[in-house]
Order: sequence, then C-alpha cells, then structure tokens
Amino acid sequence: MNKRICKTLFIDLDDTIWDFRANSMWSLRQVYGEFSLGRVFTRYEQFQSLYMEANHELWEAYHHNRVTKDFLIVERFARPFRQVGSALSGDMDFIMQLNHRYLDVLAQQKRLVPGAVDLLDYLTGKGYPLYILSNGFSEVQSRKLHSGGIDRYFKRLILSDEIGITKPDRRLFDYALQVVGADAVDTLIVGDNYDADILGAMHAGWRAIYFNRDKLPVTGEQPDYVVTELAEIKQIL
Repeated sequence: MNKRICKTLFIDLDDTIWDFRANSMWSLRQVYGEFSLGRVFTRYEQFQSLYMEANHELWEAYHHNRVTKDFLIVERFARPFRQVGSALSGDMDFIMQLNHRYLDVLAQQKRLVPGAVDLLDYLTGKGYPLYILSNGFSEVQSRKLHSGGIDRYFKRLILSDEIGITKPDRRLFDYALQVVGADAVDTLIVGDNYDADILGAMHAGWRAIYFNRDKLPVTGEQPDYVVTELAEIKQIL
C-alpha cells in the first residue's frame, strides 16, 4: 500500500492523538481534591460519573449547535451538583472557578494516545503537511499540543472557535481548506468521532480515516478507512 491518497492531512486532537480521556480523568481528580468536593459527593467516582455523563451529552449538543460554548462550560459542572441537591449548582462564581482550574490543569497534561508520536514521525517523514482541526476551546488546545510535545509536527491549529461553527458543519471544513489553501478532493482527516469528524469530512468532500478506538459498530455511511490503532494508519498513508 502506502499510496499517497491525499496531499493535505488534518488530524483531530482530543482522543485521536492527545489522550483526552486519561488526561481529563486525572484533572477531574485533581480539582475534586483542591475544591474539597468530598463534602458534596459521596466519593470521587460519583462526581466523575455525573460529570462525564453531562459532558458527553453537552458536547454532542454543542457539535450540532444546540447549546452554546458558554452554556456547556457552566452546565457540565453545575449539573452534577444539581443532581445531588447541592446549592453550589447555582453559585456561578464557584462553578466558573472550578471550570477554569479544571481547564488549566487539563492543558498541562502530557499523555498521548498510544502510537501518536510514532505516527506523527512517520507522516512527517513522508512529507505530509499536517494540520489540527478541532472543536476544542481556543484557550486550551494550543497548550495541549505544547504539553504533549507534539506542537512541532503541525503547520497550523484550526479551531471551531475561530468562526463559531463546529464540526460536523461543512462550513468549518470549507473554512479549513481556505485557511491552508487545499482542495477537498486532495484532503483527508483522521478522527475518533464518527459524527463530527468522519461524517462531517465526508459530506464536505474529504476522505476520512475513522480511528475507531472503542471498536463501535458503524451503522451509517461507511468511512473510507477504519482503524482501531494509530499504527494501522501507516499501512494506508
């Protein structure tokens, strides 16, 4: 294989190369202790579970413009407190302090998805121009790249925050092409979110490699390629 199937390569950041899951878990535990949240929740695992459920639901809504970034930031922390009957759910100063500290700790984490550096070295050696396309927040995404030691691989970080439009909206993909001066037919994305990354890219005329880390069933449109480990991408590109 190893045929050059694209000229321009975009990669999603969170949970594609930067291990958001692991880094988020550590960061949540950190703020749980710093903010003495044991006075509210029976144990850390309760807080983590409630937060993760809220965060997942809100991010899915955010991808499709059903909630704003500001609402997501507040609600994902307020909801767990509300669910256990704590009045802190309505204390916006407290909620925003919690969110700010969580994002600050999160942005300092270094853990990458297994195989990320090896893949980036390989793609760089092959001469692919690499770009990040992410729905993540501008205040933390560049810091994640730096903390993970992978910022040097990328020519540009393109975020939904730049135009207020999120993946899977085609307008963000079109915007990314304009920024880097590429054509859709020659562009490919690697991403872990089937809806936001893969369907979004395909509907914009790009090719897509679905990094199906959890081996989820694909019941909708079939991606161009599906891998369950990053190392497999070297057999495609």
